[in-house]
Amino acid sequence: MIGGIITMNKNKKKVLIIEDERLLLDMYESYFKKAGYEVFATGNGRPGIEIAKEEKPDIIITDILMPEMDGYEVIKAIRKDSKTKKIPILVFSNLGQKEEINKGLELGADDYVIKTDLTPSELMKKIERMLKQLEGPSKKNKKRVLVMEDEKEIAQLYRTILDKNGFEVEIAHNGAWGLRLAFVGDFDVILMDMVMPALNGNEALKQLKSDPRTANTPVLVFSNSAQDSEIAQALKLGAEGYFVKSNVTPSQVVEEIEKVLKKKNK
Repeated sequence: MIGGIITMNKNKKKVLIIEDERLLLDMYESYFKKAGYEVFATGNGRPGIEIAKEEKPDIIITDILMPEMDGYEVIKAIRKDSKTKKIPILVFSNLGQKEEINKGLELGADDYVIKTDLTPSELMKKIERMLKQLEGPSKKNKKRVLVMEDEKEIAQLYRTILDKNGFEVEIAHNGAWGLRLAFVGDFDVILMDMVMPALNGNEALKQLKSDPRTANTPVLVFSNSAQDSEIAQALKLGAEGYFVKSNVTPSQVVEEIEKVLKKKNK
């Protein structure tokens, strides 16, 4: 095993990292320790499974491509064993094809992120969100909204009103960045303009609805266009709702977001 246990503090969350790239493993082990986690680290799937059984970490982060036993086999083994089957698993891999992501999720991973999509601090935030979600609704976790809007004044307006209504908000000023955030951000709702630089709304919708990480995330579209054909196209691509900017107030959008969340949680 590379690395090991830090102090035996029962209040610390335990994280198990299974990663065969030594530099990455050392970096993330050090990063999580500094953040106050009790860290277990190994470069191979087989000892990782044994550590999971013995230490019962709060969460497991695993790579896919590893010697002897790959990440898919690790997920299978973790989910089969009664001692470990309920431990959350985050796949952290260079493999990013939809088929590979689907396979990891279908085998029992709780989420799947691409290594290049996250900095160490962003990975930490991801882990913290996953752990908070497991603590249940009693913790009153804020619902997360991603606003994809290139007009900065409009984006800031929605940030302000959503903040006031108790939402946690992130902003993307172009479609490509919005997709990048959507795939790793654990958002409850996405609010998206249809005309954006880098990637337009229709293409963003297609990618959001075809990716297993965001396929079930409600997307509310707001646009300057009131043409029936464009509205029909957005709804056909999977939008939950469509608003014409000039015909809707921010408070009405907030009401619609709350309706969508109630519907989603039924």
